[in-house]
Amino acid sequence: MKEPSVGMKQIAEEAGVSMMTVSRVLGKKSNVAAATERKIRAIADRLGYKRNRLVHGMQSGRSGIVSVVLPSGHAIAPEILEGAYDYLHEKDMLMAVDIVHGNTGERAVAEQSKVINRLLESRVDGFILLPVNEKASPLYFKEVIDRKIPLVLVDRNTTHFVADFVGTDDYAGGYEAARVLAKNGCKHAVLISTGDLVSTSRLRSEGFKAGLKAFKVKLAADVIAPNFTHNADLIDHQLEQLKGQFDCVFAIADRLAISAWHSCQRLKLQIPQQVKVIGFGALNLRDPRVALSSFDQEPYQVGRNAAKLLVERIEAGPWQRKPKAKTILRKPKFVVGTSCPAG
Repeated sequence: MKEPSVGMKQIAEEAGVSMMTVSRVLGKKSNVAAATERKIRAIADRLGYKRNRLVHGMQSGRSGIVSVVLPSGHAIAPEILEGAYDYLHEKDMLMAVDIVHGNTGERAVAEQSKVINRLLESRVDGFILLPVNEKASPLYFKEVIDRKIPLVLVDRNTTHFVADFVGTDDYAGGYEAARVLAKNGCKHAVLISTGDLVSTSRLRSEGFKAGLKAFKVKLAADVIAPNFTHNADLIDHQLEQLKGQFDCVFAIADRLAISAWHSCQRLKLQIPQQVKVIGFGALNLRDPRVALSSFDQEPYQVGRNAAKLLVERIEAGPWQRKPKAKTILRKPKFVVGTSCPAG
């Protein structure tokens, strides 16, 4: 037969204290004597007490669940997820994960909006969101705003909607790439980006161009790919046209940089002797042929910082005046590979 569940009343009776005292101790909001707290916890552990999250949620107005919504195929999403999970686990909170198919585009935006509304029905306490479209209308977030539910954006910020944001200092990373290449004696650079498709591309490109100007390196070509993958033919064609006119390549994402690496190999250009290549993301792509110099965004820490900020907002409570949006940026770290020495 199923054993009856242990309640706080049973623990209180055995410990000789009030149920309010037990509730404070087990709710990690105790201000009782240390000896009393140890006694209550010892009894709870021995009796096998498990907190009823549903009842606790009804009493506190919180479900103890945080939702993380990420696009599928995003390169650093898994590590962001891991960092967020570890922090929330430490805070005894549950994490609900939902994946949006597609990295950009209107269909992905519509799907992300449906996911958010579905999760709102589950009474989540807050959201960590990696936007699939940074230019999406604030209407997509209307219900989140109306309900005053905390929201933290990661990796990509939005242009028409202001919220807490945790990510990478992409401009600084692009600028540093130009400095490293200049210190290695490069004079003619190729930039490979996705244009203004996402803010990460735009900011890294802007930082790189500013760095080229500051360190007196010429921009031989600005190659714009339509997406982050499947651009080998385009990059092959562009670099073949430029053969002999460039001595370095900076790509705003590792997958683009690896395509450039292979293009240089096909053009019989030695790396790094003739051409130096730098990517962005420091991904473990398990390609033994490529030891790419790149920038580590430390996505695990991005996820952890996002979860920490979200929990702070949740604990502040909806009754608080809406705080000014906070931005936390981590400066990316240059990781030396065989494609470009340190500067």
